[in-house]
Amino acid sequence: MDLTPEELYREGGAAPTRRLIDVRAPGEVERGALPGAVALPLMNDAERHAVGVRYAEAGQDAALALGWTLAGPHLPERTAAWRRVVEAGPAAVTCWRGGLRSRLTLDLIDRPDVARVAGGYKAIRTLLARGLGAQLERHDVVVVTGLTGAGKTDFLVALAGAPGTTVLDLEGLAHHRGSAFGAEDEPQPAQATFENAVGAALRLAPSGLVVVEDESRWVGRRTLPEALHAAMIAAPRVVLETSDAERIGRLYEGYVVGPTDRHGAAAARERLLGDLFRVRKRLGGARHDAIKDRIEAATGAWDDPDAHAPWIAALLAEYYDPLYRKALARAPRTVLARGDADALRAFLTARATAVG
Repeated sequence: MDLTPEELYREGGAAPTRRLIDVRAPGEVERGALPGAVALPLMNDAERHAVGVRYAEAGQDAALALGWTLAGPHLPERTAAWRRVVEAGPAAVTCWRGGLRSRLTLDLIDRPDVARVAGGYKAIRTLLARGLGAQLERHDVVVVTGLTGAGKTDFLVALAGAPGTTVLDLEGLAHHRGSAFGAEDEPQPAQATFENAVGAALRLAPSGLVVVEDESRWVGRRTLPEALHAAMIAAPRVVLETSDAERIGRLYEGYVVGPTDRHGAAAARERLLGDLFRVRKRLGGARHDAIKDRIEAATGAWDDPDAHAPWIAALLAEYYDPLYRKALARAPRTVLARGDADALRAFLTARATAVG
């Protein structure tokens, strides 16, 4: 039984229609994973490489024979893992092109209700990544902007699940908070994985309001898909406003408390200094050194938020806020509303109702 990518990731369907078993080798998945898929390879990387070499040298029959020799001892265990996924509900199998590896996996699972994805990963990627422009046309995109520390991420988290509203969490999908100080402990996904996740989120979302945080072309080392970047530039804005004291408090929690809880004060301090050094050229040597001195001055009172307020305030005033103002001047955009979280939530709720 064949299943098209469109049937698997049904437009507006909220989630894939089947649990997807990705039988590509780990290295292939690392370069481009699929949202919602369970990676359970038919062959590991070494086995796949050896079979590929044999195919080039001696053809398909010889490659198949070697594949059975190498993977055969592990197939009972691998088949059992696939069947556990199948037993949990409707399932489908994909490989690179939906060809031989998918067919062999289906033969080993031996269940008539398991589907093969026609065209495999390549066809799914075409649907999700290259079809992004068509998906954006179904949605009313609104961008949440505001000064660093205004609480845009917290606002979007609270907004998620609101009727008629889809929150596109780019920073969550990219595993990065989107600034020079925004690296997460978890490595960023591959570019293709990020693009696949963005495409799936928009395809599976019902038509209506999509709210996304303002981002540059880059989220850490991941690049926004061109169609999404263009849509965000053209989209109207809502501006989240808050006090400087609240902004300083949020950066203290994100830049000091969180890393300190996870890694200890010494590691958190070194990470801050490393992040600061990366923006030294933009800050200028004198301002960089002044902020560095203030971070080091907080070392003896690391758990005291008041000890960190001077360097955080300086970082906002001398780095983040000028960047924000420069971006606004370079590309003026329509502002629909501005205010605190409650005011913007009320505005977006009303807009979602009108769009719906």
